[in-house]
Amino acid sequence: MIKLIDLTYHSHLNYTRPQQVKENHAPPMAFAAYLKNRIDITFVKHASFEQHVVMDDIPHHFFKGKNRFWSVSVKTHLFIKKLKPDIILVQGFMFPMQVIFLRLFCGTGFKILIQHHSELPFGGIKGLFQKIACGLANGFVFTAAGDAVLWQNANIIKPGATIFELLEASTNFTRMDKQLSKKRTGMSGECNFLWVGRLTEHKDPLTVLNGFEQHLQINPGAKLYMIYPTVDLLNEVEQKLNSNQALSKAVKLIGKVPNTEMPYWFSAADCYVSGSHKDSTSYALLEALACGCTPVITNIPSFKKMTGNGKYGFLYAPGAAGDLARLLGIIAGTNREKLSNAIIRHFNQNLTTKNIADDLVNICKNLMAK
Repeated sequence: MIKLIDLTYHSHLNYTRPQQVKENHAPPMAFAAYLKNRIDITFVKHASFEQHVVMDDIPHHFFKGKNRFWSVSVKTHLFIKKLKPDIILVQGFMFPMQVIFLRLFCGTGFKILIQHHSELPFGGIKGLFQKIACGLANGFVFTAAGDAVLWQNANIIKPGATIFELLEASTNFTRMDKQLSKKRTGMSGECNFLWVGRLTEHKDPLTVLNGFEQHLQINPGAKLYMIYPTVDLLNEVEQKLNSNQALSKAVKLIGKVPNTEMPYWFSAADCYVSGSHKDSTSYALLEALACGCTPVITNIPSFKKMTGNGKYGFLYAPGAAGDLARLLGIIAGTNREKLSNAIIRHFNQNLTTKNIADDLVNICKNLMAK
């Protein structure tokens, strides 16, 4: 059986006990339950404490760490060397010094995979060390292979490098009764659109508002509900709403909503709208798909991958408000219930936690065969 270490160098210094990790990182770690008798997996993580525990029959080893570019945890690597793994799956590109030390100190008797989590390439000397670290790896994991192009263009990942596709996580959301959900959330539009995401530049809420503003000219009964955990561009959003009376009446700023309530919002809405310029595995998109909420999203690689190249959603170019408005008009005239059912089938067949485990098993087998 292949022996795999899932290794996280980032230190969650606000955690003081293992249970906090289990509670706060349940979605990205849930795949491990489906690896039983298929892959021998061990989690190695960094936090503010040191402890070795078994949770859900899986070993978890915590070491003290520092979130500093130049720091290296010798104790962690001594432990890893004793485990003698076949493959180490490193979470993220942000600690190249650790990856370099991992290879030099622990030897060449195992494969290194590095998994992408929305990071961007470093520049300067840090970028050079990223290039060295990637040169010591045996493969790379992205939500969509297209996300690797940026790293290849930056000359950090070699053009011929081995690239695998794998979701970072999934969700256990399911569709709730639509009428009950509409009553619970207060959605009242003829066609209800839902924004779920931070109000930041790369999420681009202003393009979404501009597109929705155009859509209101042909569908004045539409509503847009905006759920957001951070308020970076809230002033700009409010200024945009105040500039147009019809837009102001049609857009509802909800703010932060408890995660337990989100299935009702996705089930009540007809469409989930995003303006992201970059993303890896979008939790909001996954949750929308799981609840059958039709996505109207940008055509970035990960979104294309998650929607079957747009078969189970509508794609437009980032920043293109006019294209978004056109798609919103098309959706208003579709059989939304039929499309919703097809989206849920797509999710259940391709995007579940078990799918992630199955894909990881295949990745490990392919890597060991190389």
